[in-house]
Amino acid sequence: MSKKIKKPFAKNKREIIYITSIVSAIIIVSLVTSLYIVPTINNNIRKDRIISIFNSLNIDDKQYITTYESIFGDKRIYEWDSSRSYSSERTYTHSANVDTTVEELKQAIAKTDFKFYEEPYPGSVNFMYIYKSPNNEYLRISVSSKPRQDEFFNRHTMGLPVDDITTSPNAGPSNVTIKVNLDDNNE
Repeated sequence: MSKKIKKPFAKNKREIIYITSIVSAIIIVSLVTSLYIVPTINNNIRKDRIISIFNSLNIDDKQYITTYESIFGDKRIYEWDSSRSYSSERTYTHSANVDTTVEELKQAIAKTDFKFYEEPYPGSVNFMYIYKSPNNEYLRISVSSKPRQDEFFNRHTMGLPVDDITTSPNAGPSNVTIKVNLDDNNE
């Protein structure tokens, strides 16, 4: 009687090993997909959305010269505050003065679905405006006088006082920083 039981089990042993191998392969492929491919696809979708927000501003690259760019799709959490994340950003130099640059950017933003959210430092010589989309995406615009900022950094570097800077806060060209954050108002 034991011979009859061993033969069917031996025959089924190959099938069990075969099925177990297939199930294991499916599990491994599923893990790789969920741990690597899905986040990569999600990050690419996020990056595409960030780029589309920058593109929606229709900034003329002949008038606004890009001096720095850091665009990424993954959510990068601040090391010191897990409730906030880094923004993708582009920095430009624009030949117009600060007031003109701010007005041009306000007009460009008015053509998008972003609405004014807040001015975190009203009355500052450096303009900063934050806009928010209906999807809770944030657009942060900062504009400052490049000559004034250069004078400040040069004086600071040389150990000179910075409280008596003579350059007008409206002097052009302007430094422009545009930040996009899909997750939070990070500052």
